[in-house]
Amino acid sequence: MFIKANFHKISAVLLSLAIIIICVLLLIFSKECASGAFSGIEMCINVLIPSLFPFMAVSSFIIRSGVSDILGKPFKKIMKGIFGLSPAFAPVLLLSVTGGYPIGAKSCNELYKNGTADIEECKRASLFMVCAGPGFLISFIGMSIYNDRKIGTIMLVSQILSVLLTGIANRIINRGKISYKSKALGGVKLSLTKSLVEAVADASKGMLSICSFVIAFSAVSGIISAVIDDGLIKTVILSVLEVCTGVKTVSSELPVWATAFVAGFGGICVHFQIFSVLGSLNISKIKFFCYRIIQGLLTAVFTYAGMQIFYDAKTVFSVGTVTGSSIYGGTAFSGIVLAALMICFLYSLKNCKNN
Repeated sequence: MFIKANFHKISAVLLSLAIIIICVLLLIFSKECASGAFSGIEMCINVLIPSLFPFMAVSSFIIRSGVSDILGKPFKKIMKGIFGLSPAFAPVLLLSVTGGYPIGAKSCNELYKNGTADIEECKRASLFMVCAGPGFLISFIGMSIYNDRKIGTIMLVSQILSVLLTGIANRIINRGKISYKSKALGGVKLSLTKSLVEAVADASKGMLSICSFVIAFSAVSGIISAVIDDGLIKTVILSVLEVCTGVKTVSSELPVWATAFVAGFGGICVHFQIFSVLGSLNISKIKFFCYRIIQGLLTAVFTYAGMQIFYDAKTVFSVGTVTGSSIYGGTAFSGIVLAALMICFLYSLKNCKNN
């Protein structure tokens, strides 16, 4: 009892000291903090909102309207056999690898709130359905940083492979705990109009939370860049904190596979974004962090292999620099995927009417 009380006192003192230090740094490096925050706002406007918002709205819509059950039926055996999940997770998996980091987690929370899947399924799925989207990997990293679309494409394929492999490993690890239900849980299905309205409103709230984290962490990154002079230490800290700043810093210091690791890991800022959209799905933070490290390592390995195949040995170990200042919000690939989802949705509606 005495030890526990003292531990809480020490924690409170350390937390207070940390807050005081942060406040002092904010005052001393107010210009750098403001510059970092401005970069975060620019990132939200130019990259995050155009690339994430449509997918967040679509994912929420297909779950609230019950379309996820219809779209998932053809993949029932695949989802059960490979991932140990209900078929409703099939469109969620597709959206998570094409939409961006928090899309999979948000969709898992929607499935749970809607009653389509049980809480254990949603927790297991939210651990591995985390992936950077094509807009970030191809447009931002590939075109803006390396000025090479092929590098971004290699990273995208590597990320998808890492998601699939961690999903399979997740099923093997939890094989004794899986209680798959062959029938849907009878989730609440809203009318198309109400589903659309609530999906857009929900996506707006989600984007506000995500952008807030990005701006806050970008401001902190601005202070860190001003305080720390050592290039390697600065690179490591920025990579762990915020993925956008991290990949730009790493790309100028280390080879392409290191940038791929940072993109696969995601950064603590992205982790906080995911926790914010998970709602009542209280997953283990330590387990989630371990999954991110594993996905980062797998992404780095697959990217290294891809670079070996499509580039010469000199290019594989070369260090890139940020050559472009413009940032693109979406890609043709993400647009095609979005259009395909809408076509599937219309086709499903037609079948429902016929039945």
